[in-house]
Amino acid sequence: MTFSCTDCSRCGKCYDKRSTCAVCGGDINLLDDACPNCGEPITDAMRSRAKQAYLAKKKVEHEQIIALAAAAKKRREANQTPRPVYPWEQG
Repeated sequence: MTFSCTDCSRCGKCYDKRSTCAVCGGDINLLDDACPNCGEPITDAMRSRAKQAYLAKKKVEHEQIIALAAAAKKRREANQTPRPVYPWEQG
């Protein structure tokens, strides 16, 4: 699947499609109908768990980005540089 976002809205469409089979432990693609190794059916519950895990990870990453942005804003405000004064503005 070739899906690429430029702005993540955390819609869950791009969750990790690779997982491991609960029966045989083999690598599976959640878009398939069954495990290629043992034939165990891939259920919607498995897909839902993978999607929720992906969304939880993205939520944590988003919160970290917000915290970093707030810290950067605080540093920027603490280190305010003086505004240049031009001769034509002096009066």
